[in-house]
Amino acid sequence: MRAITLTKTQLNEIFHKPIAWMVLFIMPFALIAFLLYGLEHVLKSESLLPPFEVAIVDEDDTFGTRILIQDFQSDEELSQLVTFRLVEEKKAQMLLMENKIAAILKVPEGFTHGIQYGDNIPVTVIGNAQRPFQASLFREMMNSSADYVSAAQSGVNTIYDYMIEAGISQDDTLKVVNPLIQDFTTFALNREQMFEKEVVTAFQGVSALKYYSVSGLIFLLLLTGLLAMSLTSATNTKIEERLRTFGVSTATHIISAFLTLFMILFLQSLLVIVGLYVLTDLNVTTHIGWSTLAILTTVLVTTAWYTFLSNLPLSSGMKFFTGFLGLLLFTAVGSLVFPESYYTGFLSWLNLSTLTHWLHSVLIHSLFIENVEILYSSLGVLAGMTGVLLFSAFLLRQVKQT
Repeated sequence: MRAITLTKTQLNEIFHKPIAWMVLFIMPFALIAFLLYGLEHVLKSESLLPPFEVAIVDEDDTFGTRILIQDFQSDEELSQLVTFRLVEEKKAQMLLMENKIAAILKVPEGFTHGIQYGDNIPVTVIGNAQRPFQASLFREMMNSSADYVSAAQSGVNTIYDYMIEAGISQDDTLKVVNPLIQDFTTFALNREQMFEKEVVTAFQGVSALKYYSVSGLIFLLLLTGLLAMSLTSATNTKIEERLRTFGVSTATHIISAFLTLFMILFLQSLLVIVGLYVLTDLNVTTHIGWSTLAILTTVLVTTAWYTFLSNLPLSSGMKFFTGFLGLLLFTAVGSLVFPESYYTGFLSWLNLSTLTHWLHSVLIHSLFIENVEILYSSLGVLAGMTGVLLFSAFLLRQVKQT
């Protein structure tokens, strides 16, 4: 009973502050506006990397280079990401300075002759410093192609030397070798032939809008929880001074703090979900039970996280700073920005250890994909996290009071 009374007192203190109303009623719609406007490209293209343009400067201007450039421009795989422009060098430099292209691919004079006779005359890739990721990606594509060309060129040179040593005339040898040179060069620059193609859905089988709507909901709950924790820290100090002499137990403090944050975050989640439903064309599953359980679990775990943080033996400023660092970490590696398939090695392990990864998984597979197996495992992990966080908060509070 004391916990409920203390919760009412805390909520009353908080909602007498204008910032609380801003957090609850303005931030959700600001988030939805950001999703629809700031992520417009990602939501439409289903890709985290927008297409970019590359200028080709062909100083060799031979039949071989024209065939290669034509292969570049007609490649279906490349065209989904890169658009090529065949221009003069001055024009290419101007486009680069105006930030209209991501890189320049410069084919030097003698390039075709070098391939035919084993001379190393490499192409030049000039990247745009204003688009470092796109420029680096294109450079790596060209590096991998160059490696294939070098390996294949060694094979063709071996064939050439063998035919000459076997006494075959040079004209007959070139009739065999020249087509091979053309074949391996186009093969090395053709991404569709070079690799076995396997389509992997980046957003766990849902649209980008659905994926980032869930990310936005989780991020907003984390941000609201951080601000609410800061507000309750101020009110708790005043209330504890008044209740210290009344023998309020550790459990009462933990329960009241938990209920206060839970009410704020639950109301926040309802507003975001209603706003997304009204302002977008999101279609959810018809299983109300799983969806309701997933949303309640999300609010419970987020509340448990901030209940734990609020009981750390730190000053209010340090608690806020710790929570802010946690928010940044969860956003960067917890599946909120980049899907799970984008993480490898250590980052994959780090991604699986964040609560936001499991929150994202349980919401995706309840609201949009009814996958019971994943729901069971995700809910089990989140239940364990909630128990550990609340028990840790209780121990910290107990130590603090003693």
